[in-house]
Amino acid sequence: MIARSVVMCVCVIALLTSPLAAESKKIAFNAEKMSGTSGKKDSITSLEGNASVTVGTLTIKAERIELSGKDFRYVKADGSVKGSDEEEGFSFIADQLSYDRETEVASFQGNAVLSDTKNEVESSAGLISYNQKTEVAFFQVDVKLKRRNISCVSAFALYRRELSMLDLTGSPSVTRSGDTFTADRISVNLETEHISLDGSVTGKLEETKDETKDEAKENDEEQ
Repeated sequence: MIARSVVMCVCVIALLTSPLAAESKKIAFNAEKMSGTSGKKDSITSLEGNASVTVGTLTIKAERIELSGKDFRYVKADGSVKGSDEEEGFSFIADQLSYDRETEVASFQGNAVLSDTKNEVESSAGLISYNQKTEVAFFQVDVKLKRRNISCVSAFALYRRELSMLDLTGSPSVTRSGDTFTADRISVNLETEHISLDGSVTGKLEETKDETKDEAKENDEEQ
């Protein structure tokens, strides 16, 4: 089984560095167990046990990974899924993942967490879809996002990494340095911490102690 796996890995790497696959990012993989065929249009290759797939600078690890489509276009992973792209500055964990090497769109399902290490943004949701080409992430179900003094919750969210912009819908709520805002729709500039509210706006501001008044009151009492 070990010898067979090694042979298959060599074949895969050779195929994906050929002129026919020049437009695709190179792919490499390893696992304790491998079965299936290599890189044809309708082929499926299954990896099990400490499975790992690297596509360009993106690394995906899981208990099980399935590669399918021509030149292994589609990657599906499940079981303790995790990975990162240090060059692009993000990492992730999830119960399941699907990735299209051609469109460079990744979908994370179940306890999904996406960490934008480049912009210091931590986010989680039931379902996350991330487009590497456009650097846009879409979140659904129990969305939570945090950056420095900003914490956000909502049912849906659209995050544009390049612009540091976040659009929230579905009972959104944003807390900034203790102040909480709710509305039908909320837009947040995560870099400047500017918040825009639209529809059924409410706010709760944290009270701050006025030290000047307190000192003046103490002086009056002493006199």
